[in-house]
Amino acid sequence: MILLLCALLVSAASAGADVYFEEEVVNRGFGRDKTGARKTTNKIYIKGKSQRVEQLIEADAKMAKALRRQGQSLNTSTILRLDQAQVYEIDLTAQTFVQQKAPARKAATKPQAAPGEAQMALKVKVPGETERIAGISCQRVVAQMRARYLDPKTQELRRENRYTYDACIAKNFPGFQEISAFMNLQKASTSYPSVIGGGLEGLEDHEALSDELENAKELKGFALRSTLTASVKLPGKEKPSQVFRLDRKIKTMAYAPLPDSLFHVSKALTRLNSE
Repeated sequence: MILLLCALLVSAASAGADVYFEEEVVNRGFGRDKTGARKTTNKIYIKGKSQRVEQLIEADAKMAKALRRQGQSLNTSTILRLDQAQVYEIDLTAQTFVQQKAPARKAATKPQAAPGEAQMALKVKVPGETERIAGISCQRVVAQMRARYLDPKTQELRRENRYTYDACIAKNFPGFQEISAFMNLQKASTSYPSVIGGGLEGLEDHEALSDELENAKELKGFALRSTLTASVKLPGKEKPSQVFRLDRKIKTMAYAPLPDSLFHVSKALTRLNSE
């Protein structure tokens, strides 16, 4: 498929084309035991209001067994059709699929912080360094967020979670408009979560962190690579302890026409009823 897409690059029409890229996400796990460690390869295809993500998870035998027990297949494909508000979740191992309506977008609400909730602070800097990843030039941006948890009665510090997001951001490359348009439309039309570059769900402050990173003007664009580290600083401890690391990198990017058949479910698959 990659060779086919590369061959089609020359024939891409000036009116626009479709996008294919492959990303590798390495979750190094939580804590000393590296709980949840895995490597995920995502192949993403975007054509107008349609997206297909083929996902392959590599993990040790213990983690793979735990994922299967949770109902998570290690080899899946998800088709999101925003034009039809439909989601097709495919288990490539079992050769089955489930079709369901994409959930409507919920109105955004920002509740007031309750006693004992974290105090957030974000700082962003642009060191000025540039890289070239998958043939695309990008600029390094480093964001640091601290989440301070205080005792609601004494206001003494209980712990401080520290996050560092080191990324290389690109804009205005072939395919950037198509990626941005799809992601913006998905965000505006459905609450179905993005399956691109995930892995933050296990973090205590993942919602606040995601919001802060998304709204930082320095991070506007597309991250061709990123490293997120999380550490915890406890009172009386001189140094924080790193508890989590997530590495993501784009391995290849192509801007070329994609066949409509990519965004339809194969007739060879068995349909299951959604719960």
